[in-house]
This record gives sequence, structure tokens and C-alpha cells, in this order.
Amino acid sequence: MLGSYRIRRRLLRYEVPSGSFGLPARRRVRLLAMLAVRNQIHLLPGYVANIGPQVDGIVALDDGSTDGSAEFLEARPEVLQVLRVSPDRPYWDEVGNYRALVATALQHDAEWLISLDADERVEREFRKRCERVIRRGRMLRYFAYAVHLRELWNSTGEFRVDGIWGSKTPARLFQARENHEFDTRPLHATKAPLQSRIAGSYPVADLNVYHLGMLHREDRIKRRRRYELLDPENRWQPRTGYAYLTDEQGLHIRRIPAGREYSEGI
Repeated sequence: MLGSYRIRRRLLRYEVPSGSFGLPARRRVRLLAMLAVRNQIHLLPGYVANIGPQVDGIVALDDGSTDGSAEFLEARPEVLQVLRVSPDRPYWDEVGNYRALVATALQHDAEWLISLDADERVEREFRKRCERVIRRGRMLRYFAYAVHLRELWNSTGEFRVDGIWGSKTPARLFQARENHEFDTRPLHATKAPLQSRIAGSYPVADLNVYHLGMLHREDRIKRRRRYELLDPENRWQPRTGYAYLTDEQGLHIRRIPAGREYSEGI
């Protein structure tokens, strides 16, 4: 057992490949997506069109939307259930929302989960690649993965790669667990179960998630202001703070490579 742990720890430095290499990509796990949303109706048609075909269902939580977000999700066949939070609740409870989403996903017999925001999209072949990653990781007892978060920048076909931008790998894909250990930080909490880490980290999978929330300069300014209001002392992101969100010094952009594109299907 100790030897296996040491091997897994050494292998963390390597990305788990998602290419075929002759390995077929059959759907073997029940994969559900989780979404928490508030007043993002403008993003939801694209989200459902992009994510829906890649998963076996979506469980969503609407946190008091007044723009029709909840009603849109409830009308979609891809959405298994929508949890509703009263618009009168005085604050965004990220941890409580996430606990509710995981519990609901388990009620719908989820085997694996992918946590994605309304402004995030996955590559066209995500499900096939995801299945290969899960199968390859079984022998190493990998139960959760970090993915590459590609920040789209000024173009829907390009993402930023300099500095921190090229190294964003949040843990979003993981095996569903009844005993899920939650990160209780109110901001920037890790989505995957804490007990699924190996030597404090998650293995990185060759999977791309594209973030639309930084696409335009006005989006970046708005995002920086939001987090500076929520976390004025950088308590929950002490190393980087939030000024970097609008800093374009050293800007380096890369095109989405052929075969790794995403589609909103609308």
C-alpha cells in the first residue's frame, strides 16, 4: 500500500492523458454536471447546449434568480432537478449550496461529477476524453482530477497563457462520494473531496474547460471589483489578490488547438 502511494505521488507531476491511443471511449460511468446559478439567463442556453450532450444529466441550484434562470432550467430535459433558494436570503452561501448540489447528485445515482459554472464550456470531445482519464486512473486509485481552465481573452478562439493564466488547474472532476469532505472556505473553495487528494494535490487530467467570464475587458473589471468587495483583505486569495484580473502586462495569447474546440450548439 505504501509503495502504491509513493508511485502515485511521483506520478502527480505528469498529466493523465485523454487521447485515444487505440483505447475506445465507451460510456462506462454515470457522469452528472453540477451548476449553481443566479441571474445568468444569458449564459444558460449555451451552457445546456454545451454540457448537456457530454453528461448523463445536470443538477442545478438557483440562488434566488429573478431573470427566469430557474424556469429555463426546469424546462430543460437535460436538467434532472433544480433546487431553489429564496431571493430573500441575505447572502450567497457557496458552501451550503455546494453541499446541497452534491447531496442531490447522489440521489440521482451519480458515479462521477463535474462542477461547472454557467460561464464555462467543455471541449467537443470532453466525454470521450473524460472516460479515458477515469479508466487510466483506476489502476493508480485516482478518484479526482484537476482540469485545465482556459481563460478566453478578447476572442472566443483564444486563451491567455502567460504567468498564472497558463497554470490554472482547479479540481472539478471527481468520483461521487457519500462521505465527501468539503472545503469550507466561503470563496474559492475546492470542489473535489478533500480526501481524494494525494500528497495534498490532485492529479491533472488532459481535459480543457473554457471560461467565458474573462472574455471582455468590462467582464474582467467587473470580476475584479466583485471579488475586491467580497474579499477586501485578500483573505481567501492571499498569494495573488485580485488586481491581476485586469493586469495585461506580459500578455500572451494562444489559439485553441485544432481538435480541442468547444461548441455551444446554438
